Amino acid sequence: MTTFLNDLQYAIRQLRKTPGFTLVCVLTLALGIGANTAVFSVMNAVLLKSLPVADPQRVVYLRTSDQPHRTGTIDVHETFSYPVYDALRQQKGGLEEVMAYVPLSAGKVAVRHGAQPEEAEGDMVSGNFLSGLGVKLARGRSFTEQEETSHAAIVVISYNYWTQRFSRNPDVLGKAFYVNGVPLTIVGIAAEGFEGVEAGSSTDFWIPLQGRAELNAWGNPLEDGKTYRENATWWCLRMLGRLAPGVTKAQAVAQLQSTFQTAAYIGLGNPEPGEKRPVLSFQDAKSFPGYDEQYGKPLRMLMAMVGLVLLIALSNVAMLLMARNTTRQREFSLRLALGAGRRELFRQLLTESLLLVALGGGLAWLFATSATKALGAWAQIESSLAPDNTVLFFTLSILVLAALLFGWAPLRVALSVGPTLVLKTSQATSHTAPGKTRAGKLIVALQMALCVVLLVGGGLLIRTLRNLQHIPLGFRSEGLVVFGVNPQNLHSVPEGIAFYQELMRNLRVLPGGFLSYAGSTCACRSRLYRFRYRNRAPRWHHQRAVRETLPAQSEPAGAQYWNRRWEISDDDCGCGEGP
Repeated sequence: MTTFLNDLQYAIRQLRKTPGFTLVCVLTLALGIGANTAVFSVMNAVLLKSLPVADPQRVVYLRTSDQPHRTGTIDVHETFSYPVYDALRQQKGGLEEVMAYVPLSAGKVAVRHGAQPEEAEGDMVSGNFLSGLGVKLARGRSFTEQEETSHAAIVVISYNYWTQRFSRNPDVLGKAFYVNGVPLTIVGIAAEGFEGVEAGSSTDFWIPLQGRAELNAWGNPLEDGKTYRENATWWCLRMLGRLAPGVTKAQAVAQLQSTFQTAAYIGLGNPEPGEKRPVLSFQDAKSFPGYDEQYGKPLRMLMAMVGLVLLIALSNVAMLLMARNTTRQREFSLRLALGAGRRELFRQLLTESLLLVALGGGLAWLFATSATKALGAWAQIESSLAPDNTVLFFTLSILVLAALLFGWAPLRVALSVGPTLVLKTSQATSHTAPGKTRAGKLIVALQMALCVVLLVGGGLLIRTLRNLQHIPLGFRSEGLVVFGVNPQNLHSVPEGIAFYQELMRNLRVLPGGFLSYAGSTCACRSRLYRFRYRNRAPRWHHQRAVRETLPAQSEPAGAQYWNRRWEISDDDCGCGEGP
């Protein structure tokens, strides 16, 4: 220990003697290692990290090949009706648990704690959702299946939301929490790291499945006075299952297929002639679904580019160390003449490199933290990207390899001089070995080649981004402002239509033009409509769905259409379901 402390003190003195050299090396390492850590943090959270649940290898997402005719859906392959969920959870078959969840809104929902209203992302879940996934509670308790049946007015908040909104106040349990004006009681706080099971989103709170209009699935108003529970034609619930021990996915699907196909037609009657029955399937839930298709290729390309940056940075620092140590040849020669061996010299050089890498690594971690947040915001990833043990191990591995490289690379220079150089009157009388010259030229040539590859790749990336920025959108985007309205306490579709019609009448009297779009083809972000994608519907059905929102004026945006009509008029406004 004493020897190490002596080497450390000597290394500190050496770095203080050359502050410019030390600063350049530390900044180079910080940028190279920090960029790699930032990109790897995003890649780990998006592609490598498992769902933060117990034994994720046994958890599966329930999927369907299609929905029956005469039904509406949020997603053709991922959502189910409440009768299907009820039948599967009673049957279970090869599943130990069947869990359901559905967002309270396509985006964020209005919440309030205290006097200040705000927005947050929330899900309605089955009573066994948290317990079935094996999610632990940091404080308080979870839900029960009885509380799902009784529609208990309680809520569990996420650890992240507890930290950001309540500053980890332990007294938050038992407090009132309003969702769409409905009072709920906070009974639990989920363990740190669990933010839901949806790719790209961070759920702030969960409540048991409800049966009231204010808390209908996806924030939709009632249809014919029915919530999602009574409306068998609305396939809006997402489901997960936990395989029973020793049961494979194929075995579990085979046991549940008949139950699923029967339950799919509850409330619908018999299948239409020639109609294909939907087929149940399972998808592994070891990681978030859809992330690899959306972010996989860009992240791998970005990781390759920052890997080249790291390689260039490490080689630059290694060359700087070798150049610096050529001025210390008389010092190394004196040490060898006094009896120091290879081991002692390598230990001293390794100590200096460890100190240098530690300084660079600390700065790199700070840089990586900020860069990770910037990458997540740019890619619109709401899930937590906080570095975990995997990212820490990745960074420490790079630092250890860098320390070994920086300790070994100058060692050849230190040992090549031998103990005779110190006996000479001048260092100028020494000669440079041809091998060192060739090695230096080889490293420089390698650096130049890597820089050329990186510059070409970066140039192509910038050119691609510029081309994407100039893709024609089909309308004039100059002067357009896009905004959304999330009206509260709408209990029916006619109320929603009246609200937006009055809003548009008020907006049209203002200077300029307004192009309105109320609703969303996925889940009604404006909480006015849910659009139904019929099985094998003709292509014009999507146009019909748009016409079923609100009248819009196309001239202000300069939009061009290939249809027979140039604008949507007031006559097209209605609330019919279509054919």
